[in-house]
Amino acid sequence: MPFRHAHWWILALFPLAALAFWPQYISTLGSAPLEMHAHGITAALWLALLSLQSWSIHNDNLALHRLSGRSSLAVFPLFMAGGAGIFLGMAERYVAGIPFHAMYAPRLAWLDVVGVAGFAFCYFQALRWRRKAQVHSRYMISTAIFLLPPIFGRLSGIPLGVRGPADLVRLEYGFQAANLLAAGIAVWLAFLPSKHGRPFLHAAAFILLSAILFQTVGAWPSWERLVASAADVPRAPFALAAAIAGVAIAWAGWVAGKRPAAPPVEPVPA
Repeated sequence: MPFRHAHWWILALFPLAALAFWPQYISTLGSAPLEMHAHGITAALWLALLSLQSWSIHNDNLALHRLSGRSSLAVFPLFMAGGAGIFLGMAERYVAGIPFHAMYAPRLAWLDVVGVAGFAFCYFQALRWRRKAQVHSRYMISTAIFLLPPIFGRLSGIPLGVRGPADLVRLEYGFQAANLLAAGIAVWLAFLPSKHGRPFLHAAAFILLSAILFQTVGAWPSWERLVASAADVPRAPFALAAAIAGVAIAWAGWVAGKRPAAPPVEPVPA
């Protein structure tokens, strides 16, 4: 199996995420809105499942590997619902004029929309190719790559010296540097000695697309108005729709990956 130590790298994302989201989420845990809790919990569960899958298969625990893999079928729709809630909450804080969101919400929306689409695509492909270990494992690891831009983007505020609202303008460079770094990691993984690098190239393509949309369409007044209008969308039905879409994607991937039925054996004439 490839990437024998992948679980350690995935687990390393936990302290990085804690540091990245300390100012806007963890330090205000008691008063944080529900969608932030939902998104944080489901993202943490996803990373935990990925690390458990990697550890179990490399330690010959096939039963635990299969259990964690099947558990992802339940976590994925919840992750989709949490992501939908984050989008609407971000739109609400944009309309409220909270400094960070007033400056970046419409542009960051593209990172979320395209990132979730890429995440869903890679998960679908991982289920579809679950009987091909080399391809399956790379698509599963690719889902973790989509969590890198928001982590790296917020961490960029440390070297950029972002200490208050007056410094927020610097984060534009940080977010784009984070996109390029995440895409670069994906491309590097794709060109490691192997003929199965396509999953990582797919992840890199989604991330670069989101970076382009962040820089272009994200600043269009028409897009800003559309994001503002999302603040009035009821959260529960929207999150439910996202969860149902997640169930449909997972089911489609599972069915696409089923072993083809063996053709009937014709009786041999006596």
